[in-house]
Amino acid sequence: MTERHPGDLAGVIGCGLMAAVGAGSFWVAGEFSALGSVFPRTVGALMVALAAVYLFFFAVGRTLRAVPLQGSNLRRGAAAAVMLAWGFALGPLGFLPSSAAAMAALMAIAHHDRWSLRKALTYGLAAALVLGGLYGLFKHLLLVPLP
Repeated sequence: MTERHPGDLAGVIGCGLMAAVGAGSFWVAGEFSALGSVFPRTVGALMVALAAVYLFFFAVGRTLRAVPLQGSNLRRGAAAAVMLAWGFALGPLGFLPSSAAAMAALMAIAHHDRWSLRKALTYGLAAALVLGGLYGLFKHLLLVPLP
């Protein structure tokens, strides 16, 4: 008989937290307008549903033990700090300036190789296309009020 290992217990705890955040966003979005609540409610419902799927797989023993992370914890912490700062900067600075600064900082944190002018220009163009596309998607297509 094979011995059952505990699986990814940290993943289960994370799923529980994400399910709580998703349920909370779904509940809080009830105070929004009908159109304004579509995005947060959809994301909240997806968070709860996907957490439930993972918890189901954990319950039936289909998850694997967590593998130790490789890489820099300093970079992970810096990326988390940038994302937190971006969230606080959205209101006072607006969507495009705060997002451009956050994306530039995240690209600088994530890039491991030497910088060249060509890479910097390519990354800048890609960032501008992504930000412009997201702005157009949220502002004009999904009609999400952006700061």
